[in-house]
Parts: sequence; C-alpha cells; structure tokens
Amino acid sequence: MRAVVAYLDAPGTDKLLDAEDAFHDECGHGGRIDGVSRYRFAYLTPDGAYRWVITIDEHEIRAIVDGLQIEAEGERFEVVRTNARQPTGAPLLIWGAYNDDALLVQSLDDLTIALDTLRVYALDKPRIVRMWSSSDDQLVAVMWRDHCALYVIESVDGYATSTGDHRRTDSFEVTDHDGLALVVPWADCVAWGPASRALGRFAAHGELGPEIAIEGRIPSQLLMHGELDRQAVLAMRAEPARDPRRSSLPRLIPVPAAVEPGDPTDRTLRNPLTEPMPPLSREPPSAAELTAWGYRLLQLLLAQGLLELGRGPGVPGIDEIAYHLSGLLQAHGDEAEHVVETADWLANELGRIRGVGKLFATGGDLQLALRRSRAG
Repeated sequence: MRAVVAYLDAPGTDKLLDAEDAFHDECGHGGRIDGVSRYRFAYLTPDGAYRWVITIDEHEIRAIVDGLQIEAEGERFEVVRTNARQPTGAPLLIWGAYNDDALLVQSLDDLTIALDTLRVYALDKPRIVRMWSSSDDQLVAVMWRDHCALYVIESVDGYATSTGDHRRTDSFEVTDHDGLALVVPWADCVAWGPASRALGRFAAHGELGPEIAIEGRIPSQLLMHGELDRQAVLAMRAEPARDPRRSSLPRLIPVPAAVEPGDPTDRTLRNPLTEPMPPLSREPPSAAELTAWGYRLLQLLLAQGLLELGRGPGVPGIDEIAYHLSGLLQAHGDEAEHVVETADWLANELGRIRGVGKLFATGGDLQLALRRSRAG
C-alpha cells in the first residue's frame, strides 16, 4: 500500500491506474476499477494454493499506510488447476516490454531460431524470457551464457523448477520485464542444450520432458505471473509478430560482417536470423561424416594458429588424428557447441590425442571452430 500511495502522489498525470496489474509486487497485483477511487488487489498465499481478493477505497489505502487501519475485508479463492486443457492458440514467447519483443510461434523452426537468437543475446548478461504453450501452460526462463534456469509457473502438474548442480551455492541477479530484481541460484541452472530442447517440448506439450530434473517449487516472486494468462497478456500489447524477422530479434545481435567463404579469421557467432538452421531432426552422422568433421576442425584450428601437429618418425598424420577425434565428436560434439565446460573438456582431450603437438585453443575458441567446421 505504501508503494501505491507513493505512485499516486508522485508528480505527473499520465499514470497507469485502470489495469489489473497497474500495481504489482512479488505477492500480488491490482488496479483501479471504477475510474475514480475504488481499487481491487489480488494476493497469492506463499504456497500458491489460494488467492485473496480485496476491494478497497483510496481513503482506506491511505489509512492503512498511516497506521489508522489494520484490517480490510477480502474474499478467498482456491487456485484450481485443471487436469486437461485444449490448445487455444499458438505458443507465445515474450522477451521484453515493447510490443515487438514477442512472437506467436508458428513452427518449431521459428521457435528454434528465436531461442538461438535469445541465447546469443544473453551471452553478455542474464535475460528473462516468458513462454506460454498452446494450452496456456506458462514458464519463465532465465538465460545467461551457456546455462538456463527454468521455472514452470502454470501446468497440469503444477509448479516446477529445474535443478542443476546442487553443490553450487552462489547466485546471480536479473531484472524482469516489470523492473523487479530476481535472484537466480546457480543450482537452478542447467546446460543450454537440454534447456533449449525442454523449451521446445514445453511450447508444444506444456512439460519439460525427461532431460530436466525438477523440484516442485518456484520463487515466490514469480507466483503472480500465473494470475495473468496468455489472453490477458496479449490484451495489454499490440499483436505480436508471427515471423521472427518481423519482431525485435534482428536488432538484438549484430549481423556478422561479410567474409570470404572458409575465411579462418571469421570468428563471429552465427546469427540464427541470417544463416540457415541445421535440420531439427536428422540421422546420426556416420563414422565417415564424423571423421570428415574432425578433419575440417583440425584444418581450421591449424589455419587459425591454434594447433600445432607433432613431427617425427612414427607420429600419426592429420588423417589418423581426425579418425581418433571422430569418437570424441560423436559423444560430445553437440554438447560442446553449447556448453563451455564441455568445450573446455573436449579441448583438453583433443590436446592429448597422439599426434597433436600443441593446442592453444580455449573452450570458447573450440566452440566457434566446432560450429564453423560442422557443415561440409
């Protein structure tokens, strides 16, 4: 109530008051309902099982702030989750406060392009993404670098939080779309590869799938998001784009400068909006294809001065090294493209292959080389 009064008394006449979330906090939201002085606020209990709705006049709000009133009548409602819901529209993705920071997902290809772009956008600092499935299930994803925390706010199975390395006790802070700070424990974060697949599954089916370990909890600050379904959110914004290229996504990351094909000095990240995506489903690569990938990777590292081959009698040549590298690529190549820790490990293993003299590439260097050398 103090925040409400402070906003009402702040200078300026162009204020948003007549909306159900004109005022919001981690425990509730509300707004003016009669255009004059009557307000309605909804509060969720900490476990998310009940919602209290309080209708109150402005003079009562001020009396509460002044300590002259300590009670207000409210009505309690049980928060009911149905066991079966029918699809009601296209999945919705929102990554910002502006109208074009949203996408009505028309295909898995479009969703993959959007998520890939947002992942690159989150390399410099944490970013928040909200998603609604075709059946109005809802989650919040916090992306940073090669990791992502997933918070399921609304689903048939209830709340859920992704779980990663429980040994980590540190955290980081991100600002949500309402300007509020959210503290994200690193223990909630999982690698981007599994997280991106889980996001695709959630958009279509409203659940994260077996790759993501979860716990039945979410931060209390996110409880209130469940009060706003997709239709309520859409009513507050202009019609979202249906094509990623017509949204704000093209402005989030720079378009790579033009370079000659195969130029080993090109170390820019792939822009998902300007370069074709790899097939979403493909047959596992054959041994020959993996060896060819290994050969291209070695040639690229040599051209960039990040690799030196051993010399002398009996030292394997590049073809044999590529053959041994193919096994590592089969088991860890895909994950290493998305997870720095895996790329660091793969770089260490590559440096130990017989025939490799010196490897100067870091995990980050190897990630870029893996992406550029994958396609023949």
